[in-house]
Amino acid sequence: MRSKILISICLLIFLIPLIFAAKSLSANPCPISSSTNIVFYGETGFGGVGIPSRSWIIHFLDWWKAQDSSINYAELDSSDVKADCNLASFSNLKLYIQPGGDAYKQQNKLNSAGRTNILNLINSGKAFFGTCAGFYYAANDYYWQDQYYNHPNMLDIYPTVEGSIREIADYDKSPGYALTTLSNGRNAIYYGGPTRGYEYTSSDFPGIADSTFSAIPGNLPAIIKYNNLLLSSVHLEAYENDGISGLSIEDRIENYKYLANLLNQVAGTNFYVPSYTNPECDDGIDNDGDDLIDLLDAGCDSPNDDDETNCGDSVCDAGAGESWQTCSLDCAAPQCSDGIDNDNDSLIDFPADLGCSSASDNDETDIIGPATIFFDDFESGGLSGWITTAVSGGNIWTATSTNPYQGTKHAQSQPMSTTEPASILERTISTSGYSNIKLSYYRKLVGLDIADEFKAKWFDGITWSILEQTGSSSVNDASYVFKEFSLPASSNNNVNFKIRFECTSGAVSEFCRIDNVKLLAQ
Repeated sequence: MRSKILISICLLIFLIPLIFAAKSLSANPCPISSSTNIVFYGETGFGGVGIPSRSWIIHFLDWWKAQDSSINYAELDSSDVKADCNLASFSNLKLYIQPGGDAYKQQNKLNSAGRTNILNLINSGKAFFGTCAGFYYAANDYYWQDQYYNHPNMLDIYPTVEGSIREIADYDKSPGYALTTLSNGRNAIYYGGPTRGYEYTSSDFPGIADSTFSAIPGNLPAIIKYNNLLLSSVHLEAYENDGISGLSIEDRIENYKYLANLLNQVAGTNFYVPSYTNPECDDGIDNDGDDLIDLLDAGCDSPNDDDETNCGDSVCDAGAGESWQTCSLDCAAPQCSDGIDNDNDSLIDFPADLGCSSASDNDETDIIGPATIFFDDFESGGLSGWITTAVSGGNIWTATSTNPYQGTKHAQSQPMSTTEPASILERTISTSGYSNIKLSYYRKLVGLDIADEFKAKWFDGITWSILEQTGSSSVNDASYVFKEFSLPASSNNNVNFKIRFECTSGAVSEFCRIDNVKLLAQ
């Protein structure tokens, strides 16, 4: 009996530390520490991250940490992103990475909680890097292999994108990837990543294309810097012979340097990056076509500078000597973001001026091509020409200055009614003589829960068709979301064409806001 008691006591003594350790672990499950400055989402399988993509990110971060020991990264799973880690609360955290894989699985696994957490981090000024599926995930919606998808928990911080680019590599045909050359001469793995202006989307896009695809015409963006976002269609982080072939060690190392420099630029960090092996400013080539070479080129700050482009050109110099942010301040702002009516058409900057393809466009002159049938930025302060209707005593849409996307005014609905549709904003716009109709707008939904709804519709003279519907999902946009729709042939040459926005919400804190409504055609 005595021996049994002693055994029980010994087991209890052994188990007590394990119990306290388990409690300690469960009380602080977030892997981010006070010294962590980079995190990446790495959950494979139904988490949506590809096994090679996870491996490539780790290879890249290990390489960068070997260059600069101050880099301290952590891997997150879906529980970390959804609940365990309040990303915006970590003051030393500078960068969040969303790798390649399956964008549908990523948004499905991270759901609205993960989406909100990531958006809070971005809105706090920290950087986001999305590569391939991570780029799709950052978008509002996308076309994939000719099919349109608009999943509920995308980040909604970038307009519609599309892929794969079949001329480079058709994802549905083995092996699904290819080594492709970028406009800066680098060779990178393309594995179905998104772009703009290919088949279903407009060629304009927010941000600056740091490089484009050389293998196809049209200067389609491959890598985009957009404020504190870095969005890459290609895998600069790919590692040779790890799930792919054709990438050389030399290409991989130069791509690592390129990616590290880009991340420093959008994150505002200065982690050490080795010099390029053959930088543009020391290669004996006129890379920017201005008849000046290397240090004779005004765009070169040092022999290690890998961008000969002068600050006065459309893309700022972002070499080793002068950072992209510093150069952006030095440069005169492009015409499409300088606050000036450069072409005297009473329209200023992107997207209000129809001659601007993006904020970085340096020519406001109207582009010959798609015609603008209609545009309203609500700067008049009213809703002239619009029909406003309220149901069951709800409030009508108004033009207000509370929180516009651009300028000083926008249209806003605060219905205070849950009878659907509570508040309607509608307009007739004849498309007579026009075809290939496209509707775009910016919208911001504030505080909508599962009992509320926002809809955008169009009318062909007989039937109303839904373009966007929030459904039963709660929506609280951190910033304005760009929406763009290519309408079917029944919208062409139609004098009875109409557009409509509907908002249903019952609380005083719930709003639907729209701005810069545009109708384009051929």
